[in-house]
Amino acid sequence: MILDRAQFLRRVKFILKFGRALHTVGSPTHTLEGTLQDMCQLFGIKGNIVSLPTAIFSSFTYGDEEITKIERVSPMGVNLGKLSKVDLVAREVIHGRLSYEEGSESLDRILTAPDPHGRRARVLCFVFSAAGFMVLFGGSWGDFYAAIVIGSLIGFLSLFQPVQSIGLVAQMFEAIIAIVASFIAYVFVKMVPSLNVGVIILSSLIIFMPGLFITIAIAEIATQNLTSGTSRLMGGVMILLKLTFGVFIGAKLASYVHLPSFYFEFSKIPDIVTALTLPITALMSTVIFKAEKSDWGWITVAGIFGYCCSKFATQSFGPEMGILIGGFCVGAMSNVFARLKDRPSSLFQFPGIILLVPGSMGYRSLSFLFDRDVVGGLGTAFSMVTLAMALVVGIFLGNILVKPRRSL
Repeated sequence: MILDRAQFLRRVKFILKFGRALHTVGSPTHTLEGTLQDMCQLFGIKGNIVSLPTAIFSSFTYGDEEITKIERVSPMGVNLGKLSKVDLVAREVIHGRLSYEEGSESLDRILTAPDPHGRRARVLCFVFSAAGFMVLFGGSWGDFYAAIVIGSLIGFLSLFQPVQSIGLVAQMFEAIIAIVASFIAYVFVKMVPSLNVGVIILSSLIIFMPGLFITIAIAEIATQNLTSGTSRLMGGVMILLKLTFGVFIGAKLASYVHLPSFYFEFSKIPDIVTALTLPITALMSTVIFKAEKSDWGWITVAGIFGYCCSKFATQSFGPEMGILIGGFCVGAMSNVFARLKDRPSSLFQFPGIILLVPGSMGYRSLSFLFDRDVVGGLGTAFSMVTLAMALVVGIFLGNILVKPRRSL
């Protein structure tokens, strides 16, 4: 069927709007490009799409005419709630149940909709995440209580985080948060020397760790999206640098505070507590990824499933194989979920790997370098890249075992 030019332009306009929507909700480059190429084929249009963290380049051919579009976009976090709705609108348009104009209007409403979770839920997310990861890291009860206090304060400060990454406050927000967390943690340690300051800071800042960011970057590089992957990887490294430098400044400021010390011995958190807090820690992914309430159950199950698969495999085969097997199980199961529920596989995949990504190792690597331990820093950085690559390979192997329903 030969399209007239007006129909061609209507389809191109919707494809561009859909691509911008996918970028806004945090789709990786290889997923975004593959989905838009599939849509071009379904619409009978010859198109080429190149996605970068800050831009989308596209060209479409109509006879002898070439139409090129360039869109400037801002890097955004993963938003599973809006991703699910965007996917539904696209399918409605493809099957003819919505016109292109109605689809574009629906996408606009989805992207401008407010956060499904209120301010209270955001603060609680930081509190429970700090407490949950403290348990997973194996701290003491004293560390646990300190992480809750600092997590509460950071959760409150996060309410003032700018939505757009524009302006000095937005660009330095991670460093500011790290200064506050580090200062309070070191003051606590001055008062109670038995506390583990490193674990407390790491647990308190865990939501800001760019582990998923770096993992997605390595996945993009592995799929030959070299420019996008390298750019995203450097973005993750810059976040780590801001966090590490903020911790360094906070520690320096705390060194000028003199307080009396009180010696308390805190017992180690028993392993049974991990089983009790793991579901709550996994549930926090719903707030981090801004998921709809109807998906909370699946997202919690995904987090528990990924962590348990990796944990059991690590005990038998070591950390690298443990992460690979965890990624493999999550990758395969996310595609099973997509086929059974007819939903995007990302709804299961991202929450499934959030507890496996090695963001904390990147922070520890830079901390070693700031302490002039070059060998320790480089060794930890290499371990981070190795674990991230193992996770990506595991997910790809899972996709081979269970073929994805579609690109999204």
